[in-house]
Amino acid sequence: MATSPHSGEWQRLYDMAGRGGGSTETRMSLASASVEDSGGEPDLRHRDGPWTKAAGVAEELHTSITTAKSRLTAAHEDAAVGTEGLASMATLASVLTSWEERLKAVRDECGSLAPKLRLVAQSQGEREVKVKSSFTGLGKAAEAGAK
Repeated sequence: MATSPHSGEWQRLYDMAGRGGGSTETRMSLASASVEDSGGEPDLRHRDGPWTKAAGVAEELHTSITTAKSRLTAAHEDAAVGTEGLASMATLASVLTSWEERLKAVRDECGSLAPKLRLVAQSQGEREVKVKSSFTGLGKAAEAGAK
């Protein structure tokens, strides 16, 4: 009789997963695992689409806000002609400055967010490969221990 390379609790979980030589009637699965994409076996996979899509949206917002800020500033340039000394013009200038600062902050945030989102997609993909290879090693170790 072969001895298990795993502690009792780990061996029980491994058996439940159908990989420890025990009963395969009960199997563990993750709620987010997909059976369709893996030929019948549950498989948890990372998809980078949502991250790269979010990065694209952040870039689009960056561009749109840059355009909006420029148009807002240009629209106020003509308002100052012939209205010097009016109290409302000082208020308008104050409002313009406030909006320019807000738009700049949002634009800068969107500009810095896009590369960060792409980095998440890349690093999760790399991490998925490492995790998969670590499980492959466990399977081989369990097979070797059972021999």
